[in-house]
Amino acid sequence: MAQNLKGQGRVTIFPVLHDWETGSQCVLAYTTTDGGLTAVLGVIPVEGNVHEPGDLVSLGARHGFIGEWKGTHEQRSGCWLACTGAGSRTVRKPGTIDVPTTAWSLDVVRAVDLEGTYYGHRRVLAGRMTLEDGQLADQARALVTRTLVAAA
Repeated sequence: MAQNLKGQGRVTIFPVLHDWETGSQCVLAYTTTDGGLTAVLGVIPVEGNVHEPGDLVSLGARHGFIGEWKGTHEQRSGCWLACTGAGSRTVRKPGTIDVPTTAWSLDVVRAVDLEGTYYGHRRVLAGRMTLEDGQLADQARALVTRTLVAAA
């Protein structure tokens, strides 16, 4: 589905411990488009982060869910992403960066149309996000706090 989506608006950036076994972290960015109907989530690439999750929908599936959402497995994984993004705004963890407006682009890896409206969203776009503001991008990458690559 390789497509590039560009936008400008409020972006919430936050660190995520995405694999408990390895302690792997990444940085996610959440924003919306289509008047809020579409959740947009992207990994902000961090140089040297060999454990960066590739597919955020699969990441959602690994975090598990019992029955709180309806739809197919993929739709429920999309709901997990919508919940994580929207929740990052309302319940901020330490280090969260919330900017009222900034330019961004997303290399879309997956798009999921949800079974209904969840957290105000009917669709989720997931991929890798680039922030046009270099200083903001540096702040975002600094949210990954552990050593990324073992010393040789």
